Amino acid sequence: MKFWHVIILVLSTSVCLAVEVQQGEIYLGGTYVESSQTGVGLIIPQGWQGAWPAGSEVFVLESVGLKANIFISFEQGNEAGLRAMMSNPIPLDASTQLVPASAPKRTGNIYTANYTIAGAPQLTGFIAAQILPSSLGVALIALSADAATARQVTQVTRQLANSLTVKQPVARSEGKNQFYKSGDASFISDDKCSYFSSDAGSFSTCD
Repeated sequence: MKFWHVIILVLSTSVCLAVEVQQGEIYLGGTYVESSQTGVGLIIPQGWQGAWPAGSEVFVLESVGLKANIFISFEQGNEAGLRAMMSNPIPLDASTQLVPASAPKRTGNIYTANYTIAGAPQLTGFIAAQILPSSLGVALIALSADAATARQVTQVTRQLANSLTVKQPVARSEGKNQFYKSGDASFISDDKCSYFSSDAGSFSTCD
């Protein structure tokens, strides 16, 4: 049974004002965006972009230059469950999983750990996660395809985890089958499974 479901939020080109994420749009870095569905807001890093495909529950940030993706996932839970999730292999699909390379380490409210990728040895993984005051767990799962930039991706992931803003979420509706493509990245989602592929790797998640 999976602890996490991966959720995509959308980005925006506005730099100064908070932007409510919209489905089917691509947005660049430097924008403060909020999702009323999760109650979480963040500033998209410069050099990154992302999208929230219509009907999906996956938030993906992509950096072509760093050959990396950051997936932000949410699930109700507590710190014990979070530590247990981060201490064990995390399936990405039937043949690929994150395998812990270090025990979770807590700094302030943030837990971090490094991972290897069974089934995709060219990738390295890193997770920064926390339990928000509403008992909502949020994990930022970074996958890097370039060892030379993996440390930079880890730093960006830590900074994002430490800079999240939190508001009261509103209820969200169930999704429909959707397909989304941007450059070399593609995303397909239905009510049970999500499939993502880019230069940094590919995987699927299912309830």
